[in-house]
Order: sequence, then C-alpha cells, then structure tokens
Amino acid sequence: IPKKGKWSPVSGLPSLKALPQEEGVVKLVDTLVPALINKQTNPTGAVSIVNYMGTTYCFSSSCSSCKIPVTQARVLPPNEETGNKDPRLQCDFCGATYNLRTGEPVKKEGGKLLGFLFSKSENVPLPVYALGEQGGKVFINVP
Repeated sequence: IPKKGKWSPVSGLPSLKALPQEEGVVKLVDTLVPALINKQTNPTGAVSIVNYMGTTYCFSSSCSSCKIPVTQARVLPPNEETGNKDPRLQCDFCGATYNLRTGEPVKKEGGKLLGFLFSKSENVPLPVYALGEQGGKVFINVP
C-alpha cells in the first residue's frame, strides 16, 4: 500500500476479492471510515464500487452535482475526452458525467430533463478513492 494520503481500514471487508464483482453495475459498500461518514446523508461511510473491463473503481456514493446516490448511474465506455482509456460515469438523475479514474467532470452524453437545475455544480469533481489490501485487511485512501 502506498504511503501517500490517509489510509483507513474498511470494516467488515476481508479482502479486495470480497468487493462486488458484477461488471458495469454500481454497488455500495459500507466502510465505516469516520472521514466518509455524514450522519444525515451517509451514516455508514458508504462508497460506490464498479468493475469495468477488469478494473475496480471506487468513488463517492452520491453525485457531486445533484447529491443523489449514484446506484443507478450508467457506466459509459472511454472516449476521446478520457484519452480513450478511462470509463465514464453518468448520473441517472442530473446527467453529470465523470471520468471514473480521476473523478473529473467530462462532457454530458445526451441531455437530462433536470440537468439544467444543477448546471452550476457540474464542474465539481466526483471524489475517487484508491483501495489496497495488506495483512488480510482492506484499506481505502481518503484524501
């Protein structure tokens, strides 16, 4: 595990293999990491996990633009804007779209009916987190 950043153990997760493995489907994982807990909006410190083409991505449980959980978000393939390497995540509610590796906002794919309501917060990055495993424990890096 790299030393950079603040690594915290993820409770109740014995290994990275225990993470959701379904391809292209966003799942929530409770971390119980104090830095991720918000009593009103995220009492279990949940993060989102998605697998895409053999890579696991970990990111905020809610959209940075509209604050709605991203459990129904669409995983989109890489495009020129992401260097044809990184998949994208599109919020099913407001349409905000992010580079899954960096969390940086990218151009929306198609319009969303309510997207105009959140357009001012569309350039806020989606928090992304690194995961690691050491000594039979899973750790998450929270900036």
